[in-house]
Amino acid sequence: MKKLLLLLVVGLFASCTAKQTDTEQKAELQDQVMAVHDSAMAEMDQIFRLRKKLRTLRDTLATQQTDSATLQLLQQNITGLNKADESMMNWMRSYKAPDTLQHDQAMDYLQTELQKIERVKVIMDSTIEAAQATYKQHEL
Repeated sequence: MKKLLLLLVVGLFASCTAKQTDTEQKAELQDQVMAVHDSAMAEMDQIFRLRKKLRTLRDTLATQQTDSATLQLLQQNITGLNKADESMMNWMRSYKAPDTLQHDQAMDYLQTELQKIERVKVIMDSTIEAAQATYKQHEL
């Protein structure tokens, strides 16, 4: 009887420990998702300022009758920045904390969301880099 009680207590303890591990795993993955999100969000101001600079440059060069290829390149960069901004907004609108999901479902969801937000971050980084290069090449 004592052995059975001991096995029951050990089993209960092991199950509680596993739950904490599941909770910790979920929290760690959720923290990773939010860290990438926070890093990308920190670039939103840069996107806004760069888009404004490119629009001003485009408008100034248009009044100086600059060649259409340059104006088109500036517009493509502005459009790219708009799309990067919108991809972040779309991700934020669709993301829901997986509080009500079972552990396996939550882990799958968070892994998918991590991949999505990492793609958004890559889009933002590459778009910013291209727009900065274009601005430096054509700034007055």
